[in-house]
Amino acid sequence: MIYLACDHNGVEKMKFVKEWLTKNGYEYVSVGADEYVKTDSYVDYVKLANEEVKKEGNMGVYMCGTGVGACIAANRCKGVRAVLCSMPDTAHFSRRHNNANVLVLSGGYKGYPKMCKFKMARILKAFFKTEFEGDRHIQRVKDLDEMYK
Repeated sequence: MIYLACDHNGVEKMKFVKEWLTKNGYEYVSVGADEYVKTDSYVDYVKLANEEVKKEGNMGVYMCGTGVGACIAANRCKGVRAVLCSMPDTAHFSRRHNNANVLVLSGGYKGYPKMCKFKMARILKAFFKTEFEGDRHIQRVKDLDEMYK
């Protein structure tokens, strides 16, 4: 299952993510904002999503204005490996080499450049279609998860 979390800045872009996930056969649960009402609650939404994402096999897509805050919040949880992506290659290698299980995107906000839907689709595809390579990267992922005992 894919868990979605966003604050007011991510509401519009998350609609596109939901459409893309549905079109590509993925199931999701949204625990974030559904309408644009200013709030500082992305941390609360990320905490809710993290509780599910840390379970084996689950993944997430999180957003806030820049994506930075949501990424920091996500990575405070053992078993969650979140990556802030603005390029498909970053999404690809975060999955392949680090077994990232949360994709963080910028929802944009006034004065901050917004990512076009075409680029978002390429990032989503790279993240969800790429498998973890395993092999020499397995120990790295174990070490990352053991940082938060």
